[in-house]
Amino acid sequence: MAQLTQSGIQELIRAYEFDHLRRYGDLYSAEKVDHYTRAAVLIPMLQIEREWHVLLTQRSETLVEHRGQVAFPGGAQESQDTDLYHTALREMQEEIGVKPEDVHVFGHLGDMPVITGYLVRPYVGQIPWPYPLDISMEEVHSVFTIPLKWLADPHNRTIQFRSYAGREFPVIFFKLYEGYQLWGASAEMTLALLSALGLAG
Repeated sequence: MAQLTQSGIQELIRAYEFDHLRRYGDLYSAEKVDHYTRAAVLIPMLQIEREWHVLLTQRSETLVEHRGQVAFPGGAQESQDTDLYHTALREMQEEIGVKPEDVHVFGHLGDMPVITGYLVRPYVGQIPWPYPLDISMEEVHSVFTIPLKWLADPHNRTIQFRSYAGREFPVIFFKLYEGYQLWGASAEMTLALLSALGLAG
């Protein structure tokens, strides 16, 4: 895998248009998506020994939605957010303590409908590393990173079909990585990032 530079990643992200609605047009109607809750996440990228990694969280078991799941920092847009960009940065600071001014945002990967009723915009940004994380234990159980090279290996992921509300949906599952299971919407966002960077395989 060729060495990706910060400027190279930024160019690729900004040039990429991830039309998830068209890709899954047979699963989601535009009329239905109009009623979804707007949300945003931040896909944090960082470098460890000159290798790119992606940072993820394991959500707290006490949360009402998506408890215990592996996810990117993020959440629903709130009234004080001027736009989804600010939603992603606010949620990241609230969940793991990364200050907005410390994030170099490359761009976003388009809007992605999630079957639980959210329309999510995944932003991608680099954070300095190491970083003094301040984890909100009410929302986050733990934080970990996965090498981009590992995520890019097609042998480390598969597609399974799951039933939801009487329909069959394709769901991406990555293999366990140090005991963590990346799957579902967060795995779909990860695959979008890999596609944007030309690493989907």
